[in-house]
Amino acid sequence: MKWFTVLLVLAASLLPITIARGDEPGRESWFRAEKVRCISYLDASELMVSLAPKLREMGFNCALVQTAGAPPRQFGPLIEAADRAGLRLVMVTSLKTGEYLKNPPDEPRFVGPDGVTQPASPCPTSERFWMTTVGALALELARLRGAGHSSVAGMLFDMEDYENPIPTLYCYCDHCFGAFVSAIGKAGMSVPAAERHQWVMANGLWDRYREVQDEAATAVFAGIRRQLDAMAPDFVIATYPWNYIEPSRRQSRADWDVRFARGLGAAAAPFMLFDEVTYTWGHGPALERQRAEYAALGLHFLAITGFNVVPAERVWYPEQMAASAYWACRRGDGYWVFLGSYPLLWAAVGEHPGWLAVYGGRPQEWVRQFSAVNDIIASGKTMQTPPLPLPPMADHWEVSDVFGPQISPGADWCARRWTDIGLPWEGGELVLLADKPGQWLSFHRPLSGADRYRLLLWLTTGTDRGIVRVYADDKPVGEPVDLYAPVTTPGDELAVGFVDLERGDHVWRLQVVGKNERSSGYEVGFRAISTDDVGYPPTAWSVIGPFDNAGEDLPGYDAAYPPEKELDLSAAYPGKRGESVRWRQVEAQPNGYLNLLSLFSEPKDAVAYCLTYVYSPTDGPRTVELGSDDGGKLFVNGEFVWGEAVSRAAERGQNEPRAHFHRGWNIVLFKLLQTRGEWGLYLRVDDPNHELKYSPVLPSES
Repeated sequence: MKWFTVLLVLAASLLPITIARGDEPGRESWFRAEKVRCISYLDASELMVSLAPKLREMGFNCALVQTAGAPPRQFGPLIEAADRAGLRLVMVTSLKTGEYLKNPPDEPRFVGPDGVTQPASPCPTSERFWMTTVGALALELARLRGAGHSSVAGMLFDMEDYENPIPTLYCYCDHCFGAFVSAIGKAGMSVPAAERHQWVMANGLWDRYREVQDEAATAVFAGIRRQLDAMAPDFVIATYPWNYIEPSRRQSRADWDVRFARGLGAAAAPFMLFDEVTYTWGHGPALERQRAEYAALGLHFLAITGFNVVPAERVWYPEQMAASAYWACRRGDGYWVFLGSYPLLWAAVGEHPGWLAVYGGRPQEWVRQFSAVNDIIASGKTMQTPPLPLPPMADHWEVSDVFGPQISPGADWCARRWTDIGLPWEGGELVLLADKPGQWLSFHRPLSGADRYRLLLWLTTGTDRGIVRVYADDKPVGEPVDLYAPVTTPGDELAVGFVDLERGDHVWRLQVVGKNERSSGYEVGFRAISTDDVGYPPTAWSVIGPFDNAGEDLPGYDAAYPPEKELDLSAAYPGKRGESVRWRQVEAQPNGYLNLLSLFSEPKDAVAYCLTYVYSPTDGPRTVELGSDDGGKLFVNGEFVWGEAVSRAAERGQNEPRAHFHRGWNIVLFKLLQTRGEWGLYLRVDDPNHELKYSPVLPSES
């Protein structure tokens, strides 16, 4: 491998060894001309080196290479083999956050909205961090590409290696807050870390704070891109994402994909997102919407559909995955195969380990199917495929379940399969073929009880869709919904709004109220409808934490922290890592879910206390309906009512303990445990007559 060391020193003087088709000057970029047809993971072993020509024979034009932190020189033989075969390589690396922080101990750390410093998380706008963990290796690889190794197509870093439990939160460290106050003309202003988020919100500066931090992070990435362009303008950077953030949620959470695409993407080298959301179900509509939305923002961005055929809800067969690969390339930018790579890789070298039986079909059939579909994709031919399955929906009424569809005079409707309008998925929609505002489609569906309901719809989006308003028994539910989208896809779950309804049959109406100026029509289509019985839970809480829950068997369950011993909303206590914690008021989501995940910058192995006061006009027992992530303890007026030390996801009605409520204000305190992942609470008290009142603090009146 001596050649590789020499190459790093004399890169500019070396001639190209191989120029792969699509990389020559004047040709369309390979990832646009051929789409990305990627397999994972190769490594530096002799076996993987021998696979390079065989993968090209199977029609793959790209492979992810797991570097495991090894220097590029160890991959010399693989790079040479890929050069000869015309196979592009994207080198996968870790951010190595923990190792990085050992070297510059003065590196600014991430500070969450609660003012707590994350010792294992660098500031997200730190130029030194991104240059060290991403830029340095990317530049080293770009030198190889610029020196003629056309197989070195790019580098991928895994955002899960950024060691911040909530990487989509905004940072409030001295560096970030100082840059913000300078940007608004208040340089030198001092606000304690624990009060910075509240100060920003109270002064109506939240949008500006987000803008300043987004611009700072983007500028760091743009600096790396400029250096790459000087060496290899078509060298791409990619990542595995944190989950795509829908536009409606962006007001509170940083969208890293947008930051990366703005800073690291270029016309010759778009930022590539190797999607993980589509792992289980193959090609799906969510990624199409993300791709279309980012294109509308003018971003240089490619969305690569990910396949993971580990049996989950079903066993996957090669013809199904090959069909998904075809549609991922026809309606998107390409695909990559994760665990499904194993039958492909092992069959290519003539080995069939027994555990491959977990995949449908024989390994050699995977090779045959993917070789055929790759040839079709590369040639631009069309392919007849069976409809692709969509993820299942729970607790819904599908089109076939609705009763007595009716339409307004002059309108028309039909039940239409998605394959009839060129969509590759199973199922279809009930569609109102409207041609002007005011037209409607209605149907009947009963409810089993009287309560407050959240209405959920799965509405089709597309280029010919109108703006629709939903009515329940002539009551408008929520705001009008614009169904226009640059691509036509079966919609995901949409929470329309809330409505009070009695037990019995109800008429649901979808009425066109207009259309987006970019839309070519007024059509409205839906695939399912659901009503979520949310009732009247508390809308605001007082919350304190985090306290410690680190160790085996959820030790925080038995640890009696100060809020269990005294209830003083003005007090401060030592929390996790000795940081001072105080009570603060928090709004629950409209469906009653109290989400703690975005409140604390260290939301793992933790405990928080959630407090609400409940006014009851009568004395007597009531049922408390709760669901928690994870377990915890419930106290009513200081009395232990329920407890369970479990790790679980929250669902409404997981437990329904009974507790005595006296006339007047009652104290409801929930001790909520957390290991990792989601963290939150559903809680409501039985209230058939809608007579209870809630408050996060004890009101002055009796």
